[in-house]
Amino acid sequence: MSRLIRLLIGLGLFGGLLALGLYLGERVQTDPGYVLFAYAGVTVEMSLWTFVIVFIAVSVMLWILFGIGQMLGQAPLSMWRLFGRARHRRADGRLIEGALWLRRDAPKRALDVLKKDANSESLPALHWLLASEAARRNEEYAVSEAYLAKAEQLIPHVPKPLPVEHPPTEFKTLMKSLKKHWREDWALLLESVGSEDALTRLSQLTALTQQIQSSVSLEIVQARLALRASLEAEARHHIERAKALDPDHPLVLLLEIEKAAGTSDALEHMRAQYIPSVS
Repeated sequence: MSRLIRLLIGLGLFGGLLALGLYLGERVQTDPGYVLFAYAGVTVEMSLWTFVIVFIAVSVMLWILFGIGQMLGQAPLSMWRLFGRARHRRADGRLIEGALWLRRDAPKRALDVLKKDANSESLPALHWLLASEAARRNEEYAVSEAYLAKAEQLIPHVPKPLPVEHPPTEFKTLMKSLKKHWREDWALLLESVGSEDALTRLSQLTALTQQIQSSVSLEIVQARLALRASLEAEARHHIERAKALDPDHPLVLLLEIEKAAGTSDALEHMRAQYIPSVS
């Protein structure tokens, strides 16, 4: 709405109120009216307009008095609600702090914050879920399960856990599965599942290599198989391919150590931490 239109509307309203005031003033002078109240020998006489003004004034005074009384009556409840909101804000701030420490990979600090009671928070279930995750990362598994149970009690409809998909336990079956749906973590199992020897595995991985040409896991597996089959040149080729794809991959670094110093129980134990389990 432009300034000119607002000005015209304002002038119109002012003119209308002025005309109404002049009309009422003229009516009060020419025809004041008459109001009579009589009760138990008491008589009150006044003009109609005086009665209207007194009625309006008394109504306004009563409205103000009752409004103030109602406000004073609700003061304790308002103070209690204000205190409750402040308590909720502090509790929610504690929840956010715990989530931040968890995101910063400091589960112990997160757990110290989230151990406190969650009754004052807006989302107590989320509080205990974060506390459960912090305890799990801090390797306090019993505490983690207890916090998780608390969270599930507060969730109206707990979603069912997703089914865990286990990799095949046979080499050929795993090959078929990876051809249909490639999984980088499962590819690491091509070295160990089944009973095929290293040369047989290498020969059958050729077709998979043509389909998947940028997999660091596949290069790592072929390098280790070549080392087991004493194919030094082929092992070196796959090691260089793996380094080109991901030089900082932990298994690539372990592969270089194995190539230089040979395998050992310590190296195999470290490798096992990055290989998915087969059930």
